[in-house]
Amino acid sequence: MLESTREKLLKIGFICCSYILILSFFVHYEKIDLTDLKSITENLYDSPIINITLPVNGKCNNSKKIKLGEHKTKTMHCICKEKFHLGMCSYEEIRNGCKTSEPRKKSYIYNWDGNQFCTKTYNIPYVNLIDNIINYNEFCKEGFKNCGFIDTLKHKLCLIKSDICPVNNIEISNNKNPSNNKFNYHTLILKNNKYLHFTNEDVNNNIISSLNFLKEKDQLKHRFNKKRYNFLDKELKKNLFEDNKLYISEENFNNSNISLYAGTFYGFKKEYLKTKPNFKYILDELKKYRTISIFWETIICFIVLFIIINELMKIQKREENLDLLELALFDIIKVIIVSTFCYFTLIEFLKTANFGLPDNESDEDVNQIFIDYNKNLTIVCLFALSKFLVSLFLLIIVLINIFEGDCKDLFEAKNTKNYDEIPINENEEEEEE
Repeated sequence: MLESTREKLLKIGFICCSYILILSFFVHYEKIDLTDLKSITENLYDSPIINITLPVNGKCNNSKKIKLGEHKTKTMHCICKEKFHLGMCSYEEIRNGCKTSEPRKKSYIYNWDGNQFCTKTYNIPYVNLIDNIINYNEFCKEGFKNCGFIDTLKHKLCLIKSDICPVNNIEISNNKNPSNNKFNYHTLILKNNKYLHFTNEDVNNNIISSLNFLKEKDQLKHRFNKKRYNFLDKELKKNLFEDNKLYISEENFNNSNISLYAGTFYGFKKEYLKTKPNFKYILDELKKYRTISIFWETIICFIVLFIIINELMKIQKREENLDLLELALFDIIKVIIVSTFCYFTLIEFLKTANFGLPDNESDEDVNQIFIDYNKNLTIVCLFALSKFLVSLFLLIIVLINIFEGDCKDLFEAKNTKNYDEIPINENEEEEEE
């Protein structure tokens, strides 16, 4: 009866260990879509744009060339100056300076309708401008001036009067003159008979933090909303890819328009950014958590599985001449391994529970992102808790197996051995007969 009970417990332990192993691969924090959070993080660490110029001889002076977006190539293709074709470059093409682009390689897009842009920023990210931000109904203190709305909550940015305000109005059109003549505009002559107009004087408009193109599938939904992004221009998808020397398959190709937008910052309550850990901290902690906790948790899970299988194979085999010290050491190692397993599953649960984001600290669109994220995180957190409880149950199974199994086997074996060693008096047996 005892052996049957031990066998059942070990089989339950095998199922529990398999459960944890499956969850480690398929249900964890990294499985949550973090695209929106990464976008918000990048946005928080962007700096307001104070000037826009065109590159001279392909180079930007005292500024940087702005990345309008990125693209992942799904097919291998050969890039040869202004032309490209599907497949690898030939030897002759490589000699002439052609390069083979591998599938899934991330490429940055700089060209828009034949133009590239150089931007000079304020060199201070949004998160570090908190002391210069006031609410919509407040006024800048003496010696400072209002430079416009810096985020979607309509916070105002106050800078010293001698400082240059960031760009707060921008447009691209076919007209030489801007649509609004109330301010002094800087005008850049673009290719294809277009003009870019921008000003630093429109304090009733949004401060510009980025220029981005959006693929047709994104449009202006959820995180790309009209409150944060202002439409600037559009061009055909095929032209955009050709200008940036990116291969695009003609198969099922939809040559629709892609739009260019000027974006402002997501709005957050000042108190939140001052007192709470930011998103960059959360993403950095995620990397540590994934490397330290889940990796070792999975490795130890395999070790525990091996131990359980080994115990199942030993149940029907009673060893003779058992070494007490050897058996005790092996049992101690088993307890240490499973206890370490419990520790890592506990760390996973505590870390996951610590990755939650408070809502009602920013604008409604970001709040919705937080709410959706927290819902997914709650599910992952519950599974992480279940992994810890199951690993704790595994520890109990191992302890029962040691005290009711190995210890009892050892005790019975030693008693049997001692009993066999007792000398038998033959005269006493004859007298009894």
